[in-house]
Amino acid sequence: MSSALSSHPPSDPTTPRSHALTLVRIALPLALSQLSEMAMGVTDTVLLGGLGVTELAIGGLSSTFFFTTMVTFQAVLGGAGVLLSHGRGAQDHGRTSHDGRSVMSATLALAIAVFIPCALLLAFSKTIFTSIGEPAEVITHGSRFIDILLLSLLPDLAVIGVLRVALPALGAETLLLWIMPAMAICNGLTNAALIHGWAGLPAMGLYGSATATTLTGWVVSFALFGLCLTHERVRAVLKPAPVQWAVMKDLLKLGGPMMMGAAAEILMFQITSLRAGELGTHSLAAHQVAVNVSSLLFMVCLAIGQATNVRVAYWRGAGRMEQGRRAALTGIGIVLMWSLATSSLLLLWPEKILPLYFSNRAPDPETTALVVTLLKIAGLYQIADGLQCVFSGALRGCGDAVTPMLIAVASYGLVGLVFGGWLAFHQHVGVEGLWIGMALALATTCVAFGIRLLRVMRKPVPATS
Repeated sequence: MSSALSSHPPSDPTTPRSHALTLVRIALPLALSQLSEMAMGVTDTVLLGGLGVTELAIGGLSSTFFFTTMVTFQAVLGGAGVLLSHGRGAQDHGRTSHDGRSVMSATLALAIAVFIPCALLLAFSKTIFTSIGEPAEVITHGSRFIDILLLSLLPDLAVIGVLRVALPALGAETLLLWIMPAMAICNGLTNAALIHGWAGLPAMGLYGSATATTLTGWVVSFALFGLCLTHERVRAVLKPAPVQWAVMKDLLKLGGPMMMGAAAEILMFQITSLRAGELGTHSLAAHQVAVNVSSLLFMVCLAIGQATNVRVAYWRGAGRMEQGRRAALTGIGIVLMWSLATSSLLLLWPEKILPLYFSNRAPDPETTALVVTLLKIAGLYQIADGLQCVFSGALRGCGDAVTPMLIAVASYGLVGLVFGGWLAFHQHVGVEGLWIGMALALATTCVAFGIRLLRVMRKPVPATS
């Protein structure tokens, strides 16, 4: 094991307060960086909306297809964070594990490998848009929009994607905080300049947004990599090393199921959005507002889950699962406090959120009523959604990925899509039925993950685990 993964000091304090502070220290930069990425999407939407409804629809559909596809494939890299955290724990406590350099080399090789199928799928966007019945204008301009975004896919996966999972595991999560907010600002300014032709640049309209996003991806990749070279521990693991099949096999054992689980959840939300559109304009508008609000609140839960993943994997590598259990319990406590607050907000004051999305004029009564109802349903599943995120992070930190993937596929597919669709279309509950299906899917996942975590955390850790 390389000393590159060694922590300073060699062992962490293990009081409840220290567990909480460590989790918050990791989660805060992750949450802020993820919120910065969401801000990029909002900025793009606002700027494209200034060009017209058609451009907004084309840009929105194309960006959603591109980024959801990329994020799904990117999930296969998640095993790197577990292996690196595990390695740090093992190094600090005199145990054996994979070398940090070999993990990073294998992760980079994996990122380049998944780039190929991801790029091929995106390259057939015209065929995919045609098959789902999109208008000719959307097919022509949307596929061209994606072709431009494809030019930044490799750095998005091989640099940003790899470092996003590696930095928290290496104790360097604050580097993301240096870059991601700047990325959002850079993206917004470049989008505006290339869409409208500011500062002597050509006014490229719709394609200016795609070009700006592509340029931002390359700039951020170089900036983040350069910043990593200033961090001793990160710089040490970035030194080239031969790709070892044993490491790649462990990455795939963790990352493959992670990708399948992510795909199941993403598909549930994407298909639900398409179904909401079938129920009419009011339903689709209400659905989009509610999804945006719940996604924004979920970013904090996601960051806490990622931080829990890092700490549980660390203590498992150290062979001290009693501390791993304490880290998981601390993560559960933190996410419960956040989820109770957000649940109260959505259940008690959903009307207060409406002006944030309808600032120019109030929506019609039907849309208003639907938004309020959907926000209340979102309020009901806040706790389950937050807990399942932390449970999932802890399970992955324990090296358990296949069973959570099977649970996710069954819950999101059978409960979320099948039962939700049955309520919406066969029982004529409408868009509320789709959301009840999603809420029950998240609750089912939460309970199943919780039961699985109790079983996994009782198992002893092998001496060389």
